[in-house]
Amino acid sequence: MRILTALLLVSMFISGCSQANENVNKTEIKKEKKNVTQDEKIIRSILSPLKVQGVEVKKVEPAEVKVPGFKVYEVTIDDKRNHREIKKYVFLSKKGNYLALEMFKYKIKGDKVLLKPINPKNPVKELKTDVSFVRKVDEMLTKANIPHVIGKSNRKVYIVWDVFCPFCSAHFNQLEEIARKNNVEIHMIPLAVHGENSIKGLIYYTQIARERGAAEAFKELYSLGNGDFMKYAKNLEEKIKKGGIKLSKEEQNKIKETLKNVEKELLKNGVRATPTIIYAPPGEKKGYIHVGFKPIEEVLKEK
Repeated sequence: MRILTALLLVSMFISGCSQANENVNKTEIKKEKKNVTQDEKIIRSILSPLKVQGVEVKKVEPAEVKVPGFKVYEVTIDDKRNHREIKKYVFLSKKGNYLALEMFKYKIKGDKVLLKPINPKNPVKELKTDVSFVRKVDEMLTKANIPHVIGKSNRKVYIVWDVFCPFCSAHFNQLEEIARKNNVEIHMIPLAVHGENSIKGLIYYTQIARERGAAEAFKELYSLGNGDFMKYAKNLEEKIKKGGIKLSKEEQNKIKETLKNVEKELLKNGVRATPTIIYAPPGEKKGYIHVGFKPIEEVLKEK
């Protein structure tokens, strides 16, 4: 979704700053190799602003899909920031200078208009990358006595989470069962994406986890809303405000320092969102980083 939004923003960027980009685009087109077609030069030039987001065009090829009045190209994009390769169609008109980054096929059914986006099959391919950094983060949490491991197995999945992440909290009560069912060891790596509120919430989690273990701590958090995120967030904030954290200030500061160091290490390695799922096959340094939710059973199939 993020990459589609970025592509649409490129078109707005060009229309809003046409004069500034006109000169840049002309320069980039002149620098292309001679064997590159004019259509490819245009597409690469239009998408070049994505480089600032760590996104680069790898390949532009004519697509087999047919759209009346348009030449269709399949663009392969290297999304380095999110460790994935994305395929996207770009549409150039056969007459006149028109370009579309999105195209839909519509069907009228009764009084409804149904839209279907025209996209390549299997548009996203996760790329294998060095994920050894997450083991360093894991050790930092263990050393600071922040319980975060659920289950026991040689297959380890690392889930980056935050107490105020709606997608994360929806699964808090399922973690123990997921670990047992899939014979996997789940390492919950905290990332305070909501600043001081998140840190306080994570300190509260640590307090419970030290008393009852990580799995029970997550169940306790889930019980604050039972699937209703707004209710959960409100109850968690109230518990913290009413003195729910009993740890000494010294101990709270130690946990806070660890959380800050964990955050630095994750950001340094391009992990900045929750949930993010990290997995490397047993014994391997390289693995996969999934931004957003993906079923654990699917993650474990990756080699």
